[in-house]
Formats: sequence, C-alpha cells, structure tokens
Amino acid sequence: MNNFYKRTLTGLVFVIVCISMVLLNQWSLLAFLIIADIWLKIEFFRIVKHDKAKPISFTSIFTGVLFILINFLVINFEISSKLYVLLLIPLFFIFIEELFRNLENPIRNLAFSILSLVYISLPLALAQTISYKDLGDNQIQFLPQILLGILVLIWIFDSMSYVIGVPLGKHRLFERVSPKKSWEGAIGGSVFTLLIGFFMSYFIPNLSRFDWISITVIVIVFGSLGDLIESLFKRSISLKDSGNTLPGHGGLLDRLDSFIFVIPWVYVYFVLKEIVIQ
Repeated sequence: MNNFYKRTLTGLVFVIVCISMVLLNQWSLLAFLIIADIWLKIEFFRIVKHDKAKPISFTSIFTGVLFILINFLVINFEISSKLYVLLLIPLFFIFIEELFRNLENPIRNLAFSILSLVYISLPLALAQTISYKDLGDNQIQFLPQILLGILVLIWIFDSMSYVIGVPLGKHRLFERVSPKKSWEGAIGGSVFTLLIGFFMSYFIPNLSRFDWISITVIVIVFGSLGDLIESLFKRSISLKDSGNTLPGHGGLLDRLDSFIFVIPWVYVYFVLKEIVIQ
C-alpha cells in the first residue's frame, strides 16, 4: 500500500478512536488515558533502553496508572485529595527495587523511571483534570469538548505543517534535531491553526475566543517544542520512530509527543487565569 494512503487510513482510524473515547463519557476517557499511559511508557522505555538504561518498567507503569485512577476518584467521587499520598508508596518503591536489582547505571535507571512519570503520566492526569469544570457547591461537570478542541488544534497544526512544509520547505526549523521540519511548514501551519482557533469558540463555546486563541498559541509554541524534544530523544540513539504500531506514523509517542507537552502549559494557563480573575 502506498505510504500516503497507509498514513491517511491509519490517521483517520486513530482520530475516530480518540474522539470516541474522549467524548463518550468519563469512563471511556479514563480508559483512553490509562491505555495511553501504558502504551507511551512502553515506547519510551524502548527508546531509553537503546541508551543503555534499564528502567523499572512495571513499577513506573503501575505508578502512572495509579496516579490517573486516584485523580479520577478525587474528581468524580468527592474523595479527599489526601488520597494522592498513596502515590508515595510505589514512587519510593522504585528506588527500593533498583537497590535490589544490582544492575549497572542505577542513577540512569532511576532517572529514566522517574522521568517517565513527569513526561507522560503527569500530563495525562492534567488532561483528565482539564476535562472537568468545577461549578461550585461540590458540583463537577464533565466537559471533554475542551480536551477534544486541544487535540484538534494539535492535529491541524501537525497536518498543515506537514502539508505545507513538504512542497515549500526550504529553510530548516531545527536541522540538528529534525532535518525535515521547515520554517515554511511551521509558519503555514501556525497561520491555519490560528484561523481555526479564532473560530473554535463557535464550536466549543465553553471557553471564550480569547481563551481559544491563547490555547492555540500554546499549541503552536509548545506543540512544536514537544515534537522536537521527542525527535531529540530518538536522534540521540539513531532511532527513526518510537514504535511501529501505527502504520505510516510510527508509534503512539510519535503521535502524542506534542499533546503531552502542550497539556501542562494549558493547565498553567487555566490556573493563572483563575488567579487573575479572583
């Protein structure tokens, strides 16, 4: 099958599955985030093993899943946020486990294990938090449309940067890390994404036009950085893709690298906005 058609078909199926799981209900979103956490960690650990590291895979994955589950319970069932303290148990067990593994490069192994929680699990838990709105009086509303809007903006920016950059790209954006990305593609993708962000408030009115434009700028800036950072990881070990589970696209980390880097900054924006309003 021609790579273009393979890439298009895989991308279409991926988008449909993501939209369905995000929008259906809070349980399907929970499933989506847990699957993503496990899948992304497996691919991330595959990358770091090429760098002569042996991360504590199972305990790191378990800690990330527990983080997302606790976050879900705290948000949906009015459970005290003190429940987060349970995360300390598997977190410190990572250090204890490394002590008894008696392997080379223990600091490197621990560093990559903890990094997986910051790089993958934390953004996914924040994505879950962004999908809810506090109405006051212990009332929480599930609003996955906001998360979907962020995903759509990321997909549009990535797609249009690729479509414009392939035929028109002459000036490399960051050649040391990603030789194929160009300024022409980035600028063209940015303009198109800003136009979509400008009208996003009509489709998802839960946020104002100013909010969507601000989020769009975050997507353009930090989405680009997230993509380049993952490329930096792969290029440092001469790896083309994080995996081969998505034909024509590589691995899931190749598709969600921008997403996991954008979400923390969107969350920071919402927190700062709330502080300013108060």
